[in-house]
Formats: sequence, C-alpha cells, structure tokens
Amino acid sequence: MDFYQSKSSIPDERKYRIRLLGANGTDPTEELGQGVAVTRSGEGAYTITWSDNPGTFMGWSCNFGAATPADLKGYTAVRDTYDTSAFTLAFVVYDSTFTAADLVANQYADITVEFSTNSQAA
Repeated sequence: MDFYQSKSSIPDERKYRIRLLGANGTDPTEELGQGVAVTRSGEGAYTITWSDNPGTFMGWSCNFGAATPADLKGYTAVRDTYDTSAFTLAFVVYDSTFTAADLVANQYADITVEFSTNSQAA
C-alpha cells in the first residue's frame, strides 16, 4: 500500500488522531494518540492535554462509534476554546436529549485535532 503526503491550505499542518473507549464515570481508555492524555472532569466532560506545545490550534472533529451503533444515535460533541498556556482542549459529549453523557463501555470517540507549527498560519 502506498501512502502520500496530504495537501492542506494550512501551512505545516499537524493532525493528532485520538480514539477513546468509554469507561462510564471515569477517565476513558485512550486506544490511539501520541503525546496526549485524556481525562474526565464530569458527566460527559473531557479534557485532552498535550505533553508539549502542539502549535497553533486550527480545528477539530469528533465522530462516534459503538458495538451497537444505535446507542449513539443523536450524540454530538462540542469543544471549548483551546487553552494555549495549559495545552488543553475541553469538550462535552451530549446525547440525543441534549444532556451531557459519558461514553460507556463499547462506545468510542474518534477525534482529530489540527494544529500548525507555522507562525503565519493564524
């Protein structure tokens, strides 16, 4: 299989890919992700922390998966602003009734966070 360098309108873009496995009521299990730690601070509330400055925050996306996909019908995640001094990004997961909800066993969040290491990016 061949892999190719991706193109972007953002100079020196870096993508951090993170996969979380739910653990209802406690920190999720991080199945993918280098240089980050993810903690739970309340019902459905999570924080991603980078061990080093990843650069200028450009954006994020979050998708869900589950052993029983219908269990996550209507779920969404909303991020806070990126904290440039603590290298953190907080987000909350909401269920279909717009109530904050933990990811539980066999539920996943696949997250991509984009940064740029180019000072001209922002």
